[in-house]
Amino acid sequence: MEHDISHIKDIGDIMNIFFNSRIYTNQSFINTLYGQQRKTTRSQDAGCSGTRDTLTISASGKEKLVKNTNGRTHNTNVDKSIDLKSYIASAQKTNQKIIDNAGTQINAKTSEYMSTGKAFRGALTEKYSKLAAEAKTHSNPENYIHAKYFDKSSDYYETNLTDTERRIAYNYEIQMWRTGKINGVNYQDSLFRGIEVDGDSVDSDKIQFERALVNSQISNILKQVV
Repeated sequence: MEHDISHIKDIGDIMNIFFNSRIYTNQSFINTLYGQQRKTTRSQDAGCSGTRDTLTISASGKEKLVKNTNGRTHNTNVDKSIDLKSYIASAQKTNQKIIDNAGTQINAKTSEYMSTGKAFRGALTEKYSKLAAEAKTHSNPENYIHAKYFDKSSDYYETNLTDTERRIAYNYEIQMWRTGKINGVNYQDSLFRGIEVDGDSVDSDKIQFERALVNSQISNILKQVV
């Protein structure tokens, strides 16, 4: 089957764009993971909005933000068990697989981009699945969940959460207990202590992905023509 590529003026330039885009695709994912500074973005859903002041996802960054208080710290211990790097790596792998299998239909919307938000929603789901499972072991899960976040006299009260983290955690845990899922991604959850996500950077990641996808599609067409 023949393809009309008369509109393509310089195949060498197209191939350069293709390879350069492949190199830089999802670069901001890596920058976010390994500590490059980010501008703040407003958190979404889960009943709160705002900004964070921290800049990295490092273990040391997380430790510095934990209050030195006596009492129950179960939530933040669960946070430490969640491997955020694996969620980002999985998203990168998914996006690269889409590019590698781009086909010959020139359309950047042929496949859905795996964003940072979607990856981190998976991490939040893992966290609150664990917490909700524990809540279900109590005779009255709803009372237990309320007490752990708002009743300072309770043995289950979480002592090292900020007021904002406390409200977010309560909303998420109640959602997970009642419905088996959470709504949205709020980057002010204690799971994300030490990390910022720049909305502009996330948009740039998606644009880079779509460019790389189209370039791969063009490359596949050229291979058929040659």
